Amino acid sequence: MRPARLAGLLLLLGLLSAAGFLTFPSSIPVPAGISGRVWDGTGPVAGARVRVKGQRDAVLSGLDGRFLLPPAPEGSGRVTAWKEGFFIAGVPADRLPLDLPLTRLPAEDNEEYAWVDPVPNPAQAQNCGNCHGEIYREWSASGHARSVANRRFRNLYDGSAWDGTPGVGWGLLPEHPNGAGVCSSCHAPTVAFSDPAYFDLRRARGVDARGVHCDYCHKVADVDGGTVGLTHGRFNLKLLRPQEGQLFFGPLDDVDRQEDAFAPLYRESRYCASCHEGTVFGVHVYGTYSEWLASPAAREGKQCQTCHMAPTGALTNVAPGKGGVPRDPNTLGNHTFFAGTRADMLRRCLKVNAGITAGAGRADLEVEVVADLVGHRVPTGFVDRNLLLVAEGFAADSTALAPSAGPTLPVAAGKPLAGKPGKLYAKLLKGFDDHSPAPFWRADPEAEDTRLFPGRGDRTVFTFPRDLDRVRVRLIYRRFWQEVAESKGWPADEVVVVDQTLVAGPKGERAHLH
Repeated sequence: MRPARLAGLLLLLGLLSAAGFLTFPSSIPVPAGISGRVWDGTGPVAGARVRVKGQRDAVLSGLDGRFLLPPAPEGSGRVTAWKEGFFIAGVPADRLPLDLPLTRLPAEDNEEYAWVDPVPNPAQAQNCGNCHGEIYREWSASGHARSVANRRFRNLYDGSAWDGTPGVGWGLLPEHPNGAGVCSSCHAPTVAFSDPAYFDLRRARGVDARGVHCDYCHKVADVDGGTVGLTHGRFNLKLLRPQEGQLFFGPLDDVDRQEDAFAPLYRESRYCASCHEGTVFGVHVYGTYSEWLASPAAREGKQCQTCHMAPTGALTNVAPGKGGVPRDPNTLGNHTFFAGTRADMLRRCLKVNAGITAGAGRADLEVEVVADLVGHRVPTGFVDRNLLLVAEGFAADSTALAPSAGPTLPVAAGKPLAGKPGKLYAKLLKGFDDHSPAPFWRADPEAEDTRLFPGRGDRTVFTFPRDLDRVRVRLIYRRFWQEVAESKGWPADEVVVVDQTLVAGPKGERAHLH
């Protein structure tokens, strides 16, 4: 622009301003909310998830690393940011300008890492239970905490009895000592390969004897890509242990102790698959993950954690008084891995509908067993778990009545129940000597599988004599075969899910049990 024209324009702007026709603000207004930027020391970071700690709402940083959050609730203390490949960052919400520096995760796993003990101990500052008291108490009641020390597991593992007598009944270790590492990969995942305990879990000590503990679970960065079911436990999980300092992965993206990272995996069934799907010695011993894949629950988008880590509603702060913040209890999962007792869990998912129809010379008992509100077959987990339907008929004088038609329980149900009217729901392994049940390390891979499918009722009809007065209907869950439990001297631990008596009505009428 020519100097004369520029001078004329400046003169005109000055006259308009002096006359009040043109004004200039003293500052540019800033939108309401919390603004700042995310960077990694070399430049801005785009796509980082930013939120006020403990709040649901989050935004992503822009290409220039900048973000704008809604105004924070009164009393909110920190703003956090996370992106894949980085630790979670956090700064006080009132520290202006609000810069959130992200630090990259370690590039390699440290195999020499020393595992942290979960047990509370003031002398060990890092111990998990020191800060996460309620979560530690829940985990302590879980099967994960007992995966090495569980007495029944030990008895099957080393061939001992409940009282410690060796050489009693089934025992994997005496028959397959070199195969014991398969057990360790899931039951004791922190035992070093060079440790003699790797091939004999009875020798596990210290943190390794805690089983599937906090520090191990929260060092899992991803699934490693092996074949699920054939690559067992630790062999199919990608760990990331730091050379120095600490690193914990988890399902919350705003835990900003400078040693935490978020991993979506912690809310996905893939996280569970490596230990809950397994073919061992050619036998499909664990199938819960593949059962879930084929279930209505999977099609509905429900994960293992949806049920097994469902919030209890009681936990509102994961580390009260230790830096934790109040949270919506519906965002915090439980670490017992099911709500209530085993009996509670079974009674929630198993229903029995029964009815008696009396006719000329006969009385038909129809029983339907339904597994509902469950994402896998029932029973699931270890292959020897079994479920028994027992339907015993009686005359008015309490004489037992044998049905003329309908299934009876096999020998595998145990001496007290074998031959009674009923049905077995189980994956019954048969040995190469044709004996059933058989341990999986001596079993034919082809097994008879009568377990319940989720959401699908199983209907059975028993035909009794016309003088049937009543029927006692029971549904019994057992963790192991009766034959094995008796040989090992195990205390009874079966769960009676249903035990009700159904009275037969007048001829032609139908009586019901729900």
